[in-house]
Amino acid sequence: MKKAIFYTTAAIALTIVIIVTYAAYSTYRLSDRMEAISTRIETVNFFIKDVEKDINKGVYISGFRTLLSFTQFISTNGTYISDVNGKFKEAFLNGTINNQPLSLMKDSTFTDWANKISAQADKIDIQFSFAINDVKLNHTDPWNLEIGLDITLDIRDKKNTSYWIRDRYLTTKISILGLEDPLYIVNSKGRIASTIVITNITSFVVNADTSNLVLHMNQSYYIAHADSPSYLMRLQGNLGNSSYGIESLVNLEKFQKQGIVIKDRSIVDSVYFGTGNTVNYRINKTPEWFKIDAAHLDFYQVINSTI
Repeated sequence: MKKAIFYTTAAIALTIVIIVTYAAYSTYRLSDRMEAISTRIETVNFFIKDVEKDINKGVYISGFRTLLSFTQFISTNGTYISDVNGKFKEAFLNGTINNQPLSLMKDSTFTDWANKISAQADKIDIQFSFAINDVKLNHTDPWNLEIGLDITLDIRDKKNTSYWIRDRYLTTKISILGLEDPLYIVNSKGRIASTIVITNITSFVVNADTSNLVLHMNQSYYIAHADSPSYLMRLQGNLGNSSYGIESLVNLEKFQKQGIVIKDRSIVDSVYFGTGNTVNYRINKTPEWFKIDAAHLDFYQVINSTI
């Protein structure tokens, strides 16, 4: 009887030791696994934050190069961009316009940027993919454009510890300052470039002195004016008016030097390059061809003028 009790007690003790040891080992393995999962989740989380920081940079770079490509396309083909938003999306994602490759977009599309991110993600066992739902290009004011990117991001750990899917609408501003005016490119057959620079002149005519007005024209400065087309309209050759409109005064001397026949019209660019009939005024103390239409006389503060 004593031996039986001893063996029973020993068996129970051994069983308890085995159970406790297994439980401790299982707890250790579970803890170790949880720590590994936590590390993977943290890695994915850091990657997501980096992507969100960098994505606007990718949009800006690809967007700006797309605008430069528009200028190159217009200069090469001598035609405006029809359906600006549609062509912007094509160039922004694929680096083409009408399926024609754009040299400035080589390795610089948003898709190229995303592929580079995907390659980096692969090195840390993360799968990165995206879907562009829409891309829009709009004005926020006369001198700035806004790229609106509707995107779905899919980021997941290849070991299936976590995944992250999110719809985002991102906006990035791009200044049009320093870009070339499409109206000049087409109407001068690519011989004259007019870079968009905001005028620093506020008083064009002072006591019948038109020096500032002539300087404004000679420097090819631009000024915001709601009776003129916006930059996006200029890309399309649309000479209508816009609340984001801008305009310059055409220096016809530059056209003459390039062998381009000048027209007897108001030198306000959207009027000069258009075909509408206007009453034009010859401005005193300016070159012989310097004329401004009646609708713009007050805007340029011209008082002392003759027809």
